[in-house]
This record gives sequence, structure tokens and C-alpha cells, in this order.
Amino acid sequence: MLVLMVVLAMFSRCDTPHPATEKKAPQVGDFVKLRGTLSEDVDCRLLKCDDGSSYSLSVRLPNYINGTRLCVQGTIIETTQCLVQPSIDVQSVRAWSSCP
Repeated sequence: MLVLMVVLAMFSRCDTPHPATEKKAPQVGDFVKLRGTLSEDVDCRLLKCDDGSSYSLSVRLPNYINGTRLCVQGTIIETTQCLVQPSIDVQSVRAWSSCP
């Protein structure tokens, strides 16, 4: 009986993420709404998201300073001149609180 309990405990660990709860990274062509902080790379503007991921942006957003927290909406694109990939073809910029 004790052996059975140990075997069951090994296979029912709580620290293993459930496939239904894992969040997939956006793919090329996906529309995204991402919340993060503006930053800058050598040649592009970056959005550093709250989950630790970074995206280069298709526009420079000259009216916003680095460190501004925003919600960026757009489509993931495949190639740009930026060093950081993936990139977002920005369609709108909103207040940080407007993202889910």
C-alpha cells in the first residue's frame, strides 16, 4: 500500500505545468495586445513585457520616453532590421491599464 502511494505521488506532482495552462509564445501573423515598458536597442524601439519577453517595434514612438509603461497592439511580423526578434507591426498604443 505504501509503495502504491509513493508511486502515485511521483506522478501527481503539482510543480509540473498543466498543458492547458501553459501560455504559447505568439507566432508570426498573430494579433497581440502586450503590456510592457518601452526601451531602446541599437536601431529599434523595444517593448519589454511584464512576463520577461522583449519585442522590437515597427515604429519609434518619438512622443514616449524610455521607461513608459504601455499597452501595444499589433501583429507579430517575421523580419525587420532590428536585432531583437520577434517584432510587432504596431497598430495602436494605449495606456498600460487597457491591456488584459
